[in-house]
Amino acid sequence: MTRDRSKIWRKLKPFVVAIVLIWWGAMIVLLVKRTSVPNHIELGDVNIVDMGELISEDYYSVTFRGKKIGYSSITRREIPDGQLIQETSFYRLNIGGISQEITTGGIITVDDSLRAKTMTYDFSGGGYRTTVNAVIRNGELRVEIITPTARRGMIVPLEEPIYTPTVLPELLKERGFERGSFDLPSFNPLTSMARSYRVDVVGQDRIRRFGDRDVWEVRLVYGPLITTMFIDTTGTLLMEQTPEGFMSVRENREKAMRIDLRDDVELDFMTEFQIPLGVAVIERPREAVRLVLRVRNLQAGLFDLDDFNQTWDDEDSILTVDSRGIPEATLPEVLPSDTAQTADIQSRDRRMVSAAERITRGAGTDFERLQAINDYLYKNIDKSLTASIPSALDVLQRMRGDCNEHSVLFVALARALGIPARMNVGLIYMDGYFYYHAWVQAFADGEWHTFDATLGQNPVDATHVKLTAGDLDQMLALLRFGEARLSFVEVEYEGDNVER
Repeated sequence: MTRDRSKIWRKLKPFVVAIVLIWWGAMIVLLVKRTSVPNHIELGDVNIVDMGELISEDYYSVTFRGKKIGYSSITRREIPDGQLIQETSFYRLNIGGISQEITTGGIITVDDSLRAKTMTYDFSGGGYRTTVNAVIRNGELRVEIITPTARRGMIVPLEEPIYTPTVLPELLKERGFERGSFDLPSFNPLTSMARSYRVDVVGQDRIRRFGDRDVWEVRLVYGPLITTMFIDTTGTLLMEQTPEGFMSVRENREKAMRIDLRDDVELDFMTEFQIPLGVAVIERPREAVRLVLRVRNLQAGLFDLDDFNQTWDDEDSILTVDSRGIPEATLPEVLPSDTAQTADIQSRDRRMVSAAERITRGAGTDFERLQAINDYLYKNIDKSLTASIPSALDVLQRMRGDCNEHSVLFVALARALGIPARMNVGLIYMDGYFYYHAWVQAFADGEWHTFDATLGQNPVDATHVKLTAGDLDQMLALLRFGEARLSFVEVEYEGDNVER
């Protein structure tokens, strides 16, 4: 890896970190989106003294494309009127040549019917720590999220009891394994809405990969995320895997937890999730003002690729990006969400408002204020890969991170001034490949503008391919874009130099 390439990689967000967390259920840390309630919510306690005998204790080796990246465990104990389930996991990931360690933990209580009662999750990585507490009470899910800078909460009404995916193996055992599909009511932490997983009981494992024991293959579908589970008739999860290459296999405790922390992980997640551009090379990507790509194998309806600076021709599968804007393009509307405060974009917090006013002091127009924010963040945030799911206040305090940290703080500062802004998530080109990235789109003085505070760009270069916009929850959809195939059509650089 060249020194320049390594330097840029430190600025790009390792979306694969979020994918790992989402797969294992730690995406609960994204729970409090778009809705706020009084800061403190009273949650019930679990009396440890009342815990009964151990029901089960299972350990799993976690691998990615054949290489071990960590381990996890699930322990169940009896408590009055239900069970206490404890989940722990540890991951060591090599991302852009930088080792990242992530730990997650969860304590869940369920009733005798395996319906969720309380949940506590803890996430630690990249120097950030987040704790989430939740309780179901009187038909409501009450959530509290705690970070170093804030304590926030929300209340979500529930129409029916919810379950966590952890209880699915035992639930199937109780109900009896039967081919077919059903919905498992749960909570979608990415949209703050009650939502169901689709459970497909495919049938018995005919490959007999687990010897003579009877094992069922079960597919769990959650939006674009698909997990295949192998469960025996005692309700024990033996293995699960995803199309992206993640796998966990049940093993004895010593083997599962054996991981040499002194050695770097051989695979690099940045290269594993890169998207090639075929044989073509974009020589000066940071100077590109117009880029035309052909995109094949794109899942229909998954992405909204039309915007003020890019258009999608569905008939010819052609995507055109123009950093100067496309005159005939339909301008996106300014939405209420573009100025709203959310749990991770604390735009009305006095600390955020004060910082925004200080950074933009002397700027005359909204566009000049946005330029001042972009310039300030580019110069003052320490560029480093961070295995975290950031909130704007945490970033304001630490001033450290990659593209997600830059973008979430930019959006919060802009909204603190009443300027509509949203986070774009998509791709950026570098050294023959596209990588997942995040940047900002904001509306000022009657026009939309793009900013990449990570790279100090305004407007962003034309190799920024927007796939979707919104909060960090949108990254789930990016999993399906990896199936697409990109080919180069033409690029235009500053100065009207067109290459085909």
